[in-house]
Amino acid sequence: MPLTASSEKEERTSLGHSLALRRKIGLARGNMLDALDRFWSQPDLDVRYPELLFHIYSVVRATVPAMEAARQRAVDLAPSDPVAAGVAEYLAHHIPEEIGHDDWMLDDIVALGASRDAVLRRVPSGAAATLVGTVYYWVLHAHPVAWMGYSAIAEGHPPSERFLLEVIDRTGLPRDGFRCYLKHARLDPHHAREMDEAIDALPLTEEHTTLMGVVAFHTMHHLTALFEGLTGTKI
Repeated sequence: MPLTASSEKEERTSLGHSLALRRKIGLARGNMLDALDRFWSQPDLDVRYPELLFHIYSVVRATVPAMEAARQRAVDLAPSDPVAAGVAEYLAHHIPEEIGHDDWMLDDIVALGASRDAVLRRVPSGAAATLVGTVYYWVLHAHPVAWMGYSAIAEGHPPSERFLLEVIDRTGLPRDGFRCYLKHARLDPHHAREMDEAIDALPLTEEHTTLMGVVAFHTMHHLTALFEGLTGTKI
């Protein structure tokens, strides 16, 4: 039975805002998970994986700057906006944990045989730019809580360490090309729990939860497009 607006609000209250967001994501993430599965199942994954790292690096190198923009916007709004104040506090804690992750990924790309200078000169793809670029728009022109919707996807679906070790065995690629992914297999579940706790501590309105959902859906769509592009599948 479809939810009414009032029953949906009651469900969010009873579940907690973070769990309600995760439930929304769970109902809509099928295409994204299919795209991820198709990519990791490619018979020539040893060739495609370094290309994936470049696209993910293009996104990750913008993560801390985007978080800083969201934090500054939240600080500006904080005196009259308790949700923004909570977002600013969360980001002030979380930003230091993300510093240097782009360098980790760049080191992994180099470990797979690429030139560091060539990677830095290469123009990022439109998919990568769209994936993270629109988050700047939402945090600056809607509300900085938009970052939570983005992060729920970006840090919410890391490959497991066991799976990554299987990929290393299957492809024959050096383990040094997977160091960043392996670290995130351990870090991201912890970061996701911290973010869920932060979301549940915020006095969110329906407008805030709607924004987080819109950003999460957008992020899933463009992450799907990025992986589909790497497998040559049209969506």
